[in-house]
Amino acid sequence: MKIRAAALATSLAVAAAFSPSVPSSSPAASLRRESSPLLPRGDASRAAPLRAAPADEVPPLRRNSPRNVALLVEPTPFTHVSGYANRFKEMLRYLSKAGDNVDILTVDSKTPKEELPDKIFDYEIQHTQGFVFPLYDHISLTLDLPEMKGAKMMERRRPDLIHVTSPGFLLFAGLFYARVMRIPLVLSYHTHLPTYGRNYMGFIPAIEEMSWAVIRWVHSKADLTLVTSPQMKEEFRQNGVPRVDVWRKGIDTVRFDPKFKCQSMRERMTDGNPDDFL
Repeated sequence: MKIRAAALATSLAVAAAFSPSVPSSSPAASLRRESSPLLPRGDASRAAPLRAAPADEVPPLRRNSPRNVALLVEPTPFTHVSGYANRFKEMLRYLSKAGDNVDILTVDSKTPKEELPDKIFDYEIQHTQGFVFPLYDHISLTLDLPEMKGAKMMERRRPDLIHVTSPGFLLFAGLFYARVMRIPLVLSYHTHLPTYGRNYMGFIPAIEEMSWAVIRWVHSKADLTLVTSPQMKEEFRQNGVPRVDVWRKGIDTVRFDPKFKCQSMRERMTDGNPDDFL
């Protein structure tokens, strides 16, 4: 069934997309726990299971066969420099080396259209319509409406996995696409909503508790949630969010390479004390 047709099926499709999690005692829940979160639902006979690596081991890039990945990311990591941007750029670099196919959807209402990047590591970047977030006007967010570019992108090449950033608005489109198309969903969490709620909207009673309620509701729909530190993983666990793991930090080994070492620059930057920490 076409995803756009499902989106227009009003309340029935919406109810299916956002139905509550299956009770833990049901056979369906048991099946979900036993299956790999990265194995497409209903497709076990076609796709070989992914083999997990221990937490302290870096698995070979070609350990598993190439996969199709749909990446829905907001705000865009492609027009600025930050730790958030580096995570996605490094991930895409290694997905490219592994031979995976990645379709990217993002939003950037701040950058002139003619300056928007259209490719990274030979992966096409599609930009959907969005809006500037009123509480923080440096970023753009989107619901992927009315264009539904994400749906069209997945109709052209059905992904084995959908990866969506959180918190934001695009994740609701990602939840819908994953549920209707029955595709495993990974959510990566990058901005701590309860803290921002307390700092910027502390005048609202119980804002932190409401933030955690939203996080639990959204992330319980994901097959896997990735957070950026062990501390955040523990906080998610304490607040009842299931299936959480840590997205370990990476270093841009192209930019930060030992071949760029320069003794004279180090002495200059340390005021003549090159053995000191910078």
